[in-house]
Amino acid sequence: MEEEKTEPRPPVSTQEILQLPDFGIGLECVTWSRVALTTDKWMAVRHSSNGVNSQLTVLNPLDGSIKYSKPIEADSVQVNPSQPIIAVKCGQKLEVYNFETNVMISKSTIHEPIAFWTWLNSDVIAMVTENFIYHWDLGKDNYPIEKMFMRHSRLAFSEIIGYKADASLKWLAITGLIPEDEKITGTTQLYSVDEDITQCIGAHVVCFSSYQYSDNMAPSTIFCVGSRDAQDHGKIHVIELGPYKNGNFAPRNSYDHIQFLDDADRYDFPVALHVSPDIGLLFLITKYGYLYLCDLESCACLCSTRISTSIIFSSTLNSTTHGILGVTRSGQIISVDVDKDDLVTYVRGRAKTANQADRLEKAITQL
Repeated sequence: MEEEKTEPRPPVSTQEILQLPDFGIGLECVTWSRVALTTDKWMAVRHSSNGVNSQLTVLNPLDGSIKYSKPIEADSVQVNPSQPIIAVKCGQKLEVYNFETNVMISKSTIHEPIAFWTWLNSDVIAMVTENFIYHWDLGKDNYPIEKMFMRHSRLAFSEIIGYKADASLKWLAITGLIPEDEKITGTTQLYSVDEDITQCIGAHVVCFSSYQYSDNMAPSTIFCVGSRDAQDHGKIHVIELGPYKNGNFAPRNSYDHIQFLDDADRYDFPVALHVSPDIGLLFLITKYGYLYLCDLESCACLCSTRISTSIIFSSTLNSTTHGILGVTRSGQIISVDVDKDDLVTYVRGRAKTANQADRLEKAITQL
């Protein structure tokens, strides 16, 4: 009797790093609106502690060291991705200060309700209102708040869950979700600053990155898209954006389909998309804790696995391991890492992805 072949285990490991309740943070405060994780250096949580209605705790998500902990009056806090700086929002008033020195950097007021806001880079804060998108550049004299473009009507009734930009701030993308029947529809408005042109696409998550294709002379700006269709299929799409660079091949436009591993009683969909440009990997994370690891150049799904039985609502790249950090509704901070040697073996052993193994092996040896 012929033995049944079993699928090898995906080369992905998940471990718990911290439990937020160990820091006096109740699970009712472990939510998307209260936890800010935009970097593996710091994360900020607004919570209740020792009778104080609103406490801000900033900690290192990798080792749990507390960087800042004080009472605060705010309805939202965002952490700078590279400097010890936090931005605090109370209504339409904004304040920015260094949490290590406690020195105020700037403050301002915007005259529209803010639906979504985030740091785009170490200098620029982006704000999305009902009608417009604004940038507040703290690197410019007098810190002006600048209107960038108009929010598209297709996002009118959506919950804004993401705003991304490329490194040059020439490409901007805002994403909203809309519940429809028994599914969640995602729409992304992509805007070109140079061309002053908007395009709307079906997408639940997007991100930008700089990546050098294996046969190109220079790195390119890429736009990565993750979407879920009405059935159990989704798509990974990577588009190489202009301007064209001499010595490179024609701009790429790659995509592939992925099959979602739904539970029977709930509709899963992408909530985060991260690029590891050094290896050329895409991490697509779904609401209910699945990871789809994809090859960036071909968009082929290399493997899929469940990394959490709890909802993952926030995540970021782990710059040390080239994996990701995630925060779950059960209060865990988890580290998801790829065993790079096992990854090459795993990919080479699967007929559908074998041709990606050589490129991955070369990229890993150059780390």
